[in-house]
Amino acid sequence: MKKIMILMVLVLIGLTTAANENNSASINERLYKAKVRELVYRLKITADQQKKFEPIYRSYCEEMSALWAERKRPIKPGTSTEAAAMAKRKMEMQQRAQGIRMKYIDKLATVLNAGQVSRFFEVESIIQKKLKERHDQARGQ
Repeated sequence: MKKIMILMVLVLIGLTTAANENNSASINERLYKAKVRELVYRLKITADQQKKFEPIYRSYCEEMSALWAERKRPIKPGTSTEAAAMAKRKMEMQQRAQGIRMKYIDKLATVLNAGQVSRFFEVESIIQKKLKERHDQARGQ
């Protein structure tokens, strides 16, 4: 547990440092590398597996980033019809994200063992949650 907390602090420090840089491509690359390190650590991915895992995970991240980049900034709905339309758009995005996850699970299964595959999305979700919390804290929310 202590090791996990130390690793998360190091990842967050890396992300904080990356946030101070002006080049967004560099920030995105550092973020990607931090996520890979965390996945490798938590899933106990071997060096051989990592070589095969990284290109698959990079493609997965790029597709997910492209999907979420389409998201429009939510505004408070004025009517129940607008609220329903916003809810539908959110569910459609979630459905498309689920489709991307379904597409990549078979690819990941060619590299990771059964235990790693079964935990992959759980661990990835934990990482995303931590990143969102860190982002919200930085924005003062």
